[in-house]
Amino acid sequence: MSTTTFATETTTTATTRSTKRTVSYVISGLVGLFLAVDSISHLLNVQTAQDWNEKYGAPEWFSYPLGISLGIALIVHLIPRTAVLGAVLITGYLGGAIAVNIYLDDQAVFGSVFAFAMAVLVWRGLWLRDDRVKALYTR
Repeated sequence: MSTTTFATETTTTATTRSTKRTVSYVISGLVGLFLAVDSISHLLNVQTAQDWNEKYGAPEWFSYPLGISLGIALIVHLIPRTAVLGAVLITGYLGGAIAVNIYLDDQAVFGSVFAFAMAVLVWRGLWLRDDRVKALYTR
């Protein structure tokens, strides 16, 4: 192998890594933004949260723990050292959302598919930038 070939392969590999990292930040940023808005809307107890609570008989305070738990999970996910734990917590939160949507038959298909897609994107963004997550899939 010539020096030129080796240099080209190294440059291509570095460019691919850079592109994957950029894509991972875009995916994680968009998902994080959506989840942050969801968390804040629960914490501010916006009208849609109040309407949902009233429709299904949930207590008025119900949206606050949801906003707090999602906010904590999101913060843990955004810290690189604890990102995997955050992804697990967010997946659990979204799994609960799926279960509630199916149980209450409220947006059972759209709501569940959307929550599932969010969970997949959380892990996909993490997989692109974290070798620990890649190692889980390659063993």
